[in-house]
Amino acid sequence: MTKPIYAALKALLVLLGTVTVTVADTPALSGQCLPAPPVVAAPENGRLLILPGVGNTRFHLAGFVERAEAQLPNFTIDVQPWGVPFLTIHNLRAHERNVATAARMAEEIGVWRRAHPNEPFYLVGYSGGGGIATLITAALPEDAHIDRLILVAPAIAPDYPLERDVLPHVREFVVNYSSKRDLQVSWGTRTFGTIDRKHTVSAGAVGFEFAHPQLLEYRWSTTDEPLGHFGNHIAYLGQRWQTAKLLPALDPSLDSSDLAAHWALTCKES
Repeated sequence: MTKPIYAALKALLVLLGTVTVTVADTPALSGQCLPAPPVVAAPENGRLLILPGVGNTRFHLAGFVERAEAQLPNFTIDVQPWGVPFLTIHNLRAHERNVATAARMAEEIGVWRRAHPNEPFYLVGYSGGGGIATLITAALPEDAHIDRLILVAPAIAPDYPLERDVLPHVREFVVNYSSKRDLQVSWGTRTFGTIDRKHTVSAGAVGFEFAHPQLLEYRWSTTDEPLGHFGNHIAYLGQRWQTAKLLPALDPSLDSSDLAAHWALTCKES
């Protein structure tokens, strides 16, 4: 029963011509959530680069890295700090250094891409790292691209010119995970600023201000609570929620409409 419904939902999303999805606004079929088909990552080579939050520590991402390695055994997976460990506010506000760091990382990705023109490259940024990942993608050389940009509660302004500066460098899609309950990227960025130096509620709280077929917006709702995610900043690191909602975004066998359908069908652990 699940597979026909899944196929029909995917076809509907394609017909609508957009995969910008707000999960809270997607009614569950038959009045209840259904388990989505299992994620089975394609066995291909590639690279996954993960940028941590403003604390710039690796340990809080250890569980995610372990699960990503299990799903993508042929990928090279790196966690790359971009600031000084534990100096959270300093890292958030070091704008000139962050821009220079993003440019350096973008240049390195450009070198890798020229050597591996056909292998998938996925860039994941958590919190402040989501802001840096956005700056990196915008700074890529004109001839370079990544395949997927995954932003988890990013500390970047909602009006960042994603369509002009970022999407031309993304071959498949951008995913943005946000929650209005997340104080770090709402009150925190209003008080201390975003990575792009604006004192505003960030895209990690309210999403970006425009819709685009390449942009998938996953907005937290109470359907995430059975997965252990109650809308706060740390809840994105939970295993059950990551398995159901975040890891599918890293499955090479799922395109954007597949991913949107997966989200719409799954609101509890499957």
